[in-house]
Amino acid sequence: MGAGAVSGEILSTTDHDRERQILHYTSERLDPLLIPTDAAFDRATLALHLERYRLAAEYVRDADVVDCACGTGYGSAMLVQAGARSVQGVDLDRDALDFARARHAHDGIIYYEADALRFAPTPVPTVWVSLETVEHLPNPHKYVAHVAEVLPAGGRFIASVPVTVSTDGNPHHLWDFTRSSFRHLLTANGFREERVLEQAHRFTVHDIFGRDRGARQRDVRRNLPLWYLRHPRVLAQRIALTLTKGLVNEYLTVVAVKN
Repeated sequence: MGAGAVSGEILSTTDHDRERQILHYTSERLDPLLIPTDAAFDRATLALHLERYRLAAEYVRDADVVDCACGTGYGSAMLVQAGARSVQGVDLDRDALDFARARHAHDGIIYYEADALRFAPTPVPTVWVSLETVEHLPNPHKYVAHVAEVLPAGGRFIASVPVTVSTDGNPHHLWDFTRSSFRHLLTANGFREERVLEQAHRFTVHDIFGRDRGARQRDVRRNLPLWYLRHPRVLAQRIALTLTKGLVNEYLTVVAVKN
């Protein structure tokens, strides 16, 4: 079976409505087939995700690949289309995986419902892709150590995280990373940096709290002022970021090689 469309094409309103009846998309499971044409912020966010997957796709030809936290599977399809020998898409969200199997299926992809820390891939991958995953995990060090244990020497770990504060607006994020703290996490687990991609997504207050048709407006953390009272350090980070750089989310994707 061929892969589903992953290019971010614009579907008709009727097509989008039909797809959303199958899976209700959120800010944490974006997909080119699910985002309405008028959800500008979500489409801009998806464009960043697609750019990360295009970077990863440069390293997968003839490789066995894990796509961890694959979500709806559009990225797994991109990797197999780029020439990966096999892709193991891993996620905990059963509904997202059902959508992936229905809309982004390919003979070279197997989708697994599994915990990232316990997943034992077969075949053993030489490339492990993990985009916007680490900040969600209770124990990032344990996860990266697991990836290092699985990958052979010379294998690549391609991972991305936000490197500006994000735990305030996103209730699914458990950790805030900086460029240096994320790089330290990789080097502490035996990886050396080969290449980086830096991205910035500027936004307005309306983008987050307005009434546009989009997942970010639905999914933003509720009772944010009260949350800030309980997390004053994060509030200080948000204020400092806004004063120095404005309203922006920044992301770092690292292609790292296991020593």
